[in-house]
Amino acid sequence: AAMPDENVTEGLSGSKDGEAARQKMQIKSFTAWVNLHLKQAGMAVENLKTDFGDGIKLLRLVEIISEEELGKYNQNPVSKFQKVENLNIPLKYINSFLKEIGIRNTYSAENIIDEDMTLILGMVWSLILRYNVADISEGDKTAKEGLLLWAKTKVEEVSKGEVKVSNFHNSWQDGLAFNCLIQAYRPDLVQYQKLNKSAKVDNLNHAFDLANDKLEIPKLLDATDMVSMRPDEKSVMTYVSFFWKVFAANKRKKIAAERITNVLQRELAYRDLMEQYKLNGEQLGRWIKLKTDFFQAEPNCNSQAELEVEMKKHVMEYGRGEKPTKLNELNDLEALHSSITSRLASLGRTFIPTEDTSLKVLNRWWEELTYAEQAYEANLRLKLKNLKRVEYYIKLHHSKASKLEDWLGDKERWLGKPADAAANGAAAAPPADADETPPAGPVPRKSSFVGMLKSTGSSFGNRAASPEADGEGAKPTMVDMKALEKVASPPTPKGQRASKGVKVVPLHDGPSESVADVQAKLNMLTAHNEELSGRQATVPELDKLLAKIGELGCPPMRQFSLTNRTSVIKERIKDLEALGTESEQRLREEYAHQQKMDEMRLVFAKKAEALNRAMEERVDTFSEIFVVDTVAEAEQQVAEIDGYRESLEALQCDLDAIAAYAEEMGSMRISRNPYSRFGMPDLLAHMSRCEAALEARQVSVQEALAHQQQIDATKKAFAAAADAILEFVKAERAKLDEVAPPGLVIQPDDTAAIEKGKAMGSALDALMAPDAKEGRDAKLLPAQELSDKLMEAAELDNPYTAQTIMTLKTQIDLLDKVLRDKRSFVEGQLARAQAEITSEQYEEIKKVFYHFDKSKDGLLNQLEFAAAIKAMDFEIADHEQQPTFLRFAKEGQRAEEPAAMTIDLSGFTTFVLQQYKDNDTKDTLFAAFETVANGKDTLSAEDIRAAIPQEEADYLLSQLELKDGDHGLEYKKFTEAIYGGT
Repeated sequence: AAMPDENVTEGLSGSKDGEAARQKMQIKSFTAWVNLHLKQAGMAVENLKTDFGDGIKLLRLVEIISEEELGKYNQNPVSKFQKVENLNIPLKYINSFLKEIGIRNTYSAENIIDEDMTLILGMVWSLILRYNVADISEGDKTAKEGLLLWAKTKVEEVSKGEVKVSNFHNSWQDGLAFNCLIQAYRPDLVQYQKLNKSAKVDNLNHAFDLANDKLEIPKLLDATDMVSMRPDEKSVMTYVSFFWKVFAANKRKKIAAERITNVLQRELAYRDLMEQYKLNGEQLGRWIKLKTDFFQAEPNCNSQAELEVEMKKHVMEYGRGEKPTKLNELNDLEALHSSITSRLASLGRTFIPTEDTSLKVLNRWWEELTYAEQAYEANLRLKLKNLKRVEYYIKLHHSKASKLEDWLGDKERWLGKPADAAANGAAAAPPADADETPPAGPVPRKSSFVGMLKSTGSSFGNRAASPEADGEGAKPTMVDMKALEKVASPPTPKGQRASKGVKVVPLHDGPSESVADVQAKLNMLTAHNEELSGRQATVPELDKLLAKIGELGCPPMRQFSLTNRTSVIKERIKDLEALGTESEQRLREEYAHQQKMDEMRLVFAKKAEALNRAMEERVDTFSEIFVVDTVAEAEQQVAEIDGYRESLEALQCDLDAIAAYAEEMGSMRISRNPYSRFGMPDLLAHMSRCEAALEARQVSVQEALAHQQQIDATKKAFAAAADAILEFVKAERAKLDEVAPPGLVIQPDDTAAIEKGKAMGSALDALMAPDAKEGRDAKLLPAQELSDKLMEAAELDNPYTAQTIMTLKTQIDLLDKVLRDKRSFVEGQLARAQAEITSEQYEEIKKVFYHFDKSKDGLLNQLEFAAAIKAMDFEIADHEQQPTFLRFAKEGQRAEEPAAMTIDLSGFTTFVLQQYKDNDTKDTLFAAFETVANGKDTLSAEDIRAAIPQEEADYLLSQLELKDGDHGLEYKKFTEAIYGGT
């Protein structure tokens, strides 16, 4: 037979009336509890004492709260046997768990049929304990304490300690504790400070009405009963347990909503990253195509100045500014791609950008851009080199033409051409362009032919004061070579022309005085014709220069000017030939009465003329300008010096031979030579000019070679420094991949992976330290110094490397960025794998743990653990409680019970931490959706907006689809897609 429940308490006075009143309150609250569940079956009880008599309502009550079917029963019991049979079905189920919840009694059908109110109330209490309060230990103290501690904590938090809760009876009589409990979770519904503490009934009804209307907690208690007597402890516990269930469910829903929100925020962030990747990739792709088209077009430059501006713009603005910036954007895009890929890989997903923004396509386009850019730059350099050659050939043309024009002017005046005609001939040549100025440095000019005849102070270079000076009575003059060297005329000063200020005596100036005079003029004319032939050789040179200038792309107007000038020179040569022919005819008419001049004078004159012409040509060659752009070109110029020196030695031999010949003429007393323009002092002076010009050229060539060698060495050194930096960056990237491998995934609860991740973070922090950063930046210093030297020398191209100081700096900056990105990624992985709890939360964990540590040994058994998690406001399903306990419990922690499974503070903390932790898995996300959806497989828009912030809710609603045949939104497909499902 069943025994009365030992937990039944006495009334306020300990009288039977008080006990009856308490039982009356219990009957009210238990009846309300029973009807709360029976209404799901369309049933209700009015009298607990009689309405369970046929067993049907009790059986349906047990089926509803246990969510199990108990089997067949008599639906219309009439006999006592049928009623007992019906009652035995639910009572068997109830008696099966009584020991589990700490009740030693059992219940029988006779107790119900006999209408034993005390045992009927005890039976209902057993159901309340099992399904409303939670697991209990002996005397239900653990469950009671857990529920009491939870209520006490929440009430004291709201009231700041003003409202005290120490039991489940008189602590609740004034209604303040109920109102505080509501305010703890729904501060929008009540503010207990505004309540009148003395208006107990009003306070209670206020709390009961709010709980019923806003929280769907049924009114199990009566306010008047609560105030007029000591409240029934079981009734109050039953009512408070409803608050715990509602608020625990709300907490679970809140945690679930936070988990969903975190996932949605991550998805929004990933969406933004992918959209940013697409935008950046499209912009970069458009830029690459635009630049490729530009470089594939022909440069629109027609002058050296324009080409130099374009080359400088290409190297300085594009090569050192625009391109490194875009290369940095491409590197950033690769880093962004790697970041997105790694993050999606941790979710089992793949990042597939559009074809035009894929790294494969962009890198291929970048290579095509590089080829087009290199071809464009090579084209620019070729054009610039050609135009430099054009300028060089124009200056060379001007130099040769000017010398020929000066010579023509002297000859025209010498042959007696009228002054105005000679002037007109010279004027016919167009003025030189501003760019056609003669080259800097000495430009030796041949002395005027007639002017040399007028010079004095040298043997065979003067006329005697009278015709008799060359007569037979004249004394022979011996030529001393040392004396000749001493009186030799100095070279023409730099920058002056030999004929300036020298009067030209015409060939036909006055009548001839002697045969020798006529013969001298004929011989001079012959020498003139020979010189004319030599000078005519310059004309093909001018034509060749014009052809080269045309081939190299000279602008048409300048080419026309040069061509016209050459044509005028040709016409003047023809006119000069005609003048020569006319002069010769006139002299032949006088030749009849003239004698042939001494042949020896003529030989000397020819040799002197030929030697002088050869020396002048050497001076012209030695003093011609030269341009070198490479070491090879400078070395070629140096090699030519030896050839020049050999030719000069040959001329010296010819000069020695002429000097010997002059000695011989002197021994024959020949004192003047009307046939020769040059005396030995003139020839010696010309030889000195040749030697000086050769020495000056050798110095200039050596200086040019040394300069080019220095520039070339600097370029090679920069290329080596660039290669060292690239190797350093490559090694550092490899080191980073060793420290933090790509695609790193740190799973929650994987302690080894978390510790490894922390070690990675520490290693990356060391690499990000200021001294490490300074060390990386210092790698640029040698290359920076070399680059500055090349910039100062205006050397903008480097055939030994495609790198610039800006691209190298970009590589170092990218290395720093990859380092920062890896550090951020590792931090993100660790943050995802670990949950952080505040110090206040940890204090609450310790407080609850030690409160339920009844043995005071720092350990909790399963029942104590169940009560503790209830006090922490967590609810775990019945079938999950033992597996959850065993997952965190350990064996052998309690000496007196080695086999007992217990949980220490660390295990309990880990359990609580995991309740807060946002485990990023498909199962946890699905469970979170299920919680928000109240167990349904679909969500409504109202459910979503009530639980999730607006931006994330809008995004989620745009992703979910309506379920077929249902008005709800299906979340299963979305969950699977988040974690790489199809």
